[in-house]
Amino acid sequence: MRIFFFFILTICSNIISAQNLNFESVVIEKSTAKPVENAIVAIEGTTLAAKTDEQGVFKFKETIPYGEYVVTITKENYITEYFLIKSEEAKQIVVNKIKIGVTKKEASRRRKIEKQIAKNKAEKIKAVKKNKQALAKKKEELKVKNTVHVIYDSVPPKPEVTFTKTQYKYSKIMEVPVDSLTNNELYEFIDEWMGVTYLMGGETKEGIDCSSFTQRVYTKVYDLYIERTAEKQYNSKYTDKFTVKENLREGDLMFFEGVGTRSNAITHVGIYLGNNKFVHSTSVRNGAEKGVKVSDITHSFWSRRFVCGGRRIYTE
Repeated sequence: MRIFFFFILTICSNIISAQNLNFESVVIEKSTAKPVENAIVAIEGTTLAAKTDEQGVFKFKETIPYGEYVVTITKENYITEYFLIKSEEAKQIVVNKIKIGVTKKEASRRRKIEKQIAKNKAEKIKAVKKNKQALAKKKEELKVKNTVHVIYDSVPPKPEVTFTKTQYKYSKIMEVPVDSLTNNELYEFIDEWMGVTYLMGGETKEGIDCSSFTQRVYTKVYDLYIERTAEKQYNSKYTDKFTVKENLREGDLMFFEGVGTRSNAITHVGIYLGNNKFVHSTSVRNGAEKGVKVSDITHSFWSRRFVCGGRRIYTE
């Protein structure tokens, strides 16, 4: 049994050592020398076949039995090419570039395409040339018939923006750019009453209270009637109330409680200007003279007494 097994291995070993190396080459077109892709390379008398890649290269990785074989190269629209190879022990099958030519029908089709491309190119060049000539002719006609004299003038200077003394004054008080104070009528009115002393029930420049002042502002600046007292202005059905300070905008009413009293009732009203500032007539000194002045809502005294803002939505 051992001798027989050794004999079998010896035979197999001899067969393996007798195998030839791989067979590969490249297929190109005769007329253009371009690689031919997807051509079928078949070895007659065997089941071996390969296909060329995009570079025209084909490879046989399988063992080719010893002997002489006819190899065929086929592809649609190409003339089938034949050549002979010989497979021998331990020898590389070397084949130079294989050239195949197109059929007469394919050659004729290609010539027609090339002629059509050349014709289209010539027509395009002719059309461009003709269009240039037409434009040049039109330009000459316009020079004669439609000469227009164009007068170029400098851009007029922008009008100089001027601001009033009142705007400059309140831009500093408000801590905002002067050009942001566009409601000049409002600030002229405020400046006219600025410093007038506070007087409960007062309605003149001899003395004025908070609600009378807001009523005068609305009448003079906004041409609107509002109620006489802070409480009535707050309770009016025409006052749209909101508690978020960030929603305040110029002209909104501002209601406070507990000013000058320990009551939780609405006892004070002012008018919002912007940048957390509001104008009012107040009896509270806070280190300054009482009366009509501009205060800051972020001040602890006013911030903790602020109830809500009020926007007038209609007036009788």
